[in-house]
Amino acid sequence: MSLPENMKIKKINFAEVFRRLRYGEDLRQIIRLAIPVIASSFLMMAYNIINIIFVGKLGSNMVAAVGSAGFFMNLSWGMSSLFTVGVGIKVSHAVGEKNFELAKGYVRSGILAVIIGGLLWSLMLLLFSNPLISIIQLKNAVLEHDAALYLAIIGLSIIFSFQNQFFASVLIGYGDSKSPFRINALALAMNIALDAILIFWVGMGINGAAIGTILSQALATILFYRKLHRTPNLNPRLVSFQSSLLKKIMVLGVSPAIQRISFTIIAIFMARIISQWGPTAIAVQKVGVQIEAITYMTIAGFMYALSSISGQAFGAGNYKKQWRVFGSGMLLSLIIGVITTTIMLAFPSFLFSIFLHDAASIAMGREYMIIIGISQLFMCFELMATGAFFGWGRTNIPAITGIGLTLIRIPMAMAFIHLWKSDLSSVWWSISISSIAKGIVLVSLYIILFTVFIKSKKNENGFVELKQETI
Repeated sequence: MSLPENMKIKKINFAEVFRRLRYGEDLRQIIRLAIPVIASSFLMMAYNIINIIFVGKLGSNMVAAVGSAGFFMNLSWGMSSLFTVGVGIKVSHAVGEKNFELAKGYVRSGILAVIIGGLLWSLMLLLFSNPLISIIQLKNAVLEHDAALYLAIIGLSIIFSFQNQFFASVLIGYGDSKSPFRINALALAMNIALDAILIFWVGMGINGAAIGTILSQALATILFYRKLHRTPNLNPRLVSFQSSLLKKIMVLGVSPAIQRISFTIIAIFMARIISQWGPTAIAVQKVGVQIEAITYMTIAGFMYALSSISGQAFGAGNYKKQWRVFGSGMLLSLIIGVITTTIMLAFPSFLFSIFLHDAASIAMGREYMIIIGISQLFMCFELMATGAFFGWGRTNIPAITGIGLTLIRIPMAMAFIHLWKSDLSSVWWSISISSIAKGIVLVSLYIILFTVFIKSKKNENGFVELKQETI
């Protein structure tokens, strides 16, 4: 049986798809969606800096207490990925299909699980804050007490932060990144104001910072619910919970959750290796990560935008656009990666001198910046390819490659240390090489697997069944 001529569509010509990038519509769409996400990330970075300044005025012990509790808060954010990543992907697929009832079903089914998960994690931190802090071995009874109390209090914010991350993912998957930005900006402004009032004016110290976080996160949750109920295509008020939909969300989220938790654990082991060179090396690595975060937060905004647009294209069966959006993402990665790499290689000493002032730290930082700078382009490729895989609904592939190639940093660092006679650059090279490998492998895998996927969509007449593009 043969198809009518008007139903036969030629198979995808990838070279032609890349040539069509010159029209720029996909680039503009990604940029429009990404800018509010990037702005939210930089607002959070600004808040973290201000928070460190506030807490720093209470003394280094209080900074250590907050930092110790922060480790377990990072783990909680990794746990929230179990729900937040998957719901964004499935909502984008449903929107692409124009099936808004299904989108509402994902919101209803996911939010109930997020609330329960947030309550359980908050309860765990409240009940076990002391034994958890003791794992870090601060070797100071007063400091451990302060850190445990801070953790128990700020743990209550997780009830709200889980929901806020969930709703932000839903809205971005829907194609609305401006609303999460506005809500997060308002919550962060409130948090900064409350920190100043509660820490210093009321005199509550770091516990005041914890209460400020709880109140600002609660405000954000209220605003997200308000936005959801004013968005008819996402409002789940008349939709019932479906365990099958929750399962689909969690299947997509389990790999990113494991990946993010694994990264935290691997980072601890790498910090132990770096500590062999003393506090200067630790400080250099911490500052270097903050400088790198500028690249990471920028490209991560584009990653989430690409994931949403690619997911909607996949849901609509518009595989041409899905491939073209990936190509646009690679172009953006190239531009951002080249710019950041150039800056890091051209001004390594200057970048570190902004944060550290002694000659030893700047010299060590210069070496770090040059070695890590080489990998920035590939980190951009990795994250953009991750967004493409997320939009496709294949979250396990970035997780497997990410965990495996990040894990090899530990044996690679040990091997290089032995080979190069305990040179600290051994550690920096292990980080840089693994980032380069992740970028190359993940982009290659996407190109190969998507090509195979397109071939599998051919019908018996050798044509690819594609829906008409609606851009």
